[in-house]
Amino acid sequence: MSKNFIDALLETKDFKNSLYSILKHSFLYHSNKIEGSTFTTEALALLLDKNVVTGKHTLDDVQETVNSSYVFDRIVETLGKKIDDQFLKDLHARLMFNTTMHQRGYAGVYKTIPNMIIGTKVKIAQPFEVQSRLDELLEWYYSLDKITLSDIASFHYKFEIIHPFQDGNGRIGRFLMLKQMLENNLSIKIVSWDSEDLYRESLNLCDLDNQEPLSKYLETLEDFREEYKELWESM
Repeated sequence: MSKNFIDALLETKDFKNSLYSILKHSFLYHSNKIEGSTFTTEALALLLDKNVVTGKHTLDDVQETVNSSYVFDRIVETLGKKIDDQFLKDLHARLMFNTTMHQRGYAGVYKTIPNMIIGTKVKIAQPFEVQSRLDELLEWYYSLDKITLSDIASFHYKFEIIHPFQDGNGRIGRFLMLKQMLENNLSIKIVSWDSEDLYRESLNLCDLDNQEPLSKYLETLEDFREEYKELWESM
């Protein structure tokens, strides 16, 4: 009898070239590249598999790439755990550990300086609004009976326009999407760096009353589960 996707993912966690490592590599490569990482897919594979850094990168890029690997593991380890302030701040602290943001005291804490989403005209929450708007978002999400991909798109948009951290909001937001897709046995949609413009445009076209543009964008992306169906269903 074939295993379900989550069981197969967990069972292959410690093996190279496995379902777990393929999802991890694909997710991190695209999510980090959207934020300007200079790691190629080959260089990222070397870092994840052999702890070897090749190519020219800033120190922050190397550290954040290493950190993102640990955050991915944390996301899988905590499937089923509710998202709350402690969880969000812990993810951010892990992502920003030993980076410039960490040295400046901005790791694992909500923002104190107004910020924005580059490439969009979206109005972002002010620092004093972050806590109440996050509370409202999480209360709404956990009140849903059956979570759909459309709900996850709505959550992602609302999280991004809160932009709770000084930096790293896009990466944290996409990690949360991955967690939500896995927990709800949905298609695994990885926002790809080569469709970054469409991703940002879809965010720009959304508003608090309509997140359909982002939902439609996600629907155009390949489903990782389907792409590697033979790999995990054969277990």
